[in-house]
Amino acid sequence: MLSKHLTNVVQNLEKRKFREKYRLFKVEGEKLVEELSRSGLRIDTLIARPEWLEEESKRRPEGCTVVEVSGQEMARLSSFKSPPGVIALAEIPDDKEVSAPADALSVVLNGVQDPGNLGTILRVCDWFDVRFVFCDRDCAGYLNPKSVQASMGAIFRVNVAYVDLAGFIPAYASEEFPCYGTFLDGESIHESELGQRGFIVMGNEGGGISAEIERLVTRRLTIPRYSVAAESLNVGVATGIVLSEFKRQQNRI
Repeated sequence: MLSKHLTNVVQNLEKRKFREKYRLFKVEGEKLVEELSRSGLRIDTLIARPEWLEEESKRRPEGCTVVEVSGQEMARLSSFKSPPGVIALAEIPDDKEVSAPADALSVVLNGVQDPGNLGTILRVCDWFDVRFVFCDRDCAGYLNPKSVQASMGAIFRVNVAYVDLAGFIPAYASEEFPCYGTFLDGESIHESELGQRGFIVMGNEGGGISAEIERLVTRRLTIPRYSVAAESLNVGVATGIVLSEFKRQQNRI
C-alpha cells in the first residue's frame, strides 16, 4: 500500500536537500531500474505496478521493500507523461576520495547548471569511454532525477565526484597532463594536436568557464563555427564534439 509518507519522500527526492536527508535517489522506468539492479548499488524500495511485479517476479532484487501501486498512484509519483511500470529508490553511496587517472582523459565541469545537460554529458562520456567526471560545487546534482534519466544509465558506469576545482586541477596539471578548456577564441580543435591524458574543462551554459578556472587552463581550444548567426552550442553537444575529436586522434596513433 502506498503511504502518504512514501509519496512525500518520492516527490521530495527532486530536491538535493531531501536526497541528502534520506540518502536516496529515484530511478524511473524499466530500463533504468534494470541498469540499477546490475550496478551493485543497494535498492531500498521498489514501487511497481502489478503487471511489472508479475513479469519480474523471479528477477526482483532481494532485501528491498516492495510496494504495489495502481497506474493512478504511479502517475502521482512519476515525472513521465506515461507512468512507468516501476520506480526504484536507491541508496546514495558514501563519498569516496577519487583521484584522476594519470593515463587517461577526464572531463571537468565548471558550473553546469542544468541537470538534463549534466546527464547528457555523462551519457556522452560513457559512449567515448571517459570514466571520470569532476564537478565543482556549483554544478547540478548528478542524482537529480532529470540527470539520472538523461544519462540513460551512464551514472552507473561513469565515476562522478564533486571537488574544489581551484585546488584539484593544479594538483594534477603539468606539461605531461594538460588542462584543456573550450573557448570562443581558442585554437581550432580540428587543427590541434591533442593528448591522451589530462583534463577537459567544459563551462557553464551561459557564462562558459569562470575566470578563476580559466587561469588554470593550459590549452585553449575552440569548436570552429561555420554560421555567423549561431551564438553558442549546448554544453552537452559541445562535449560530444570535443570528445569525438580527442578519440579520433587517439585511434589514429
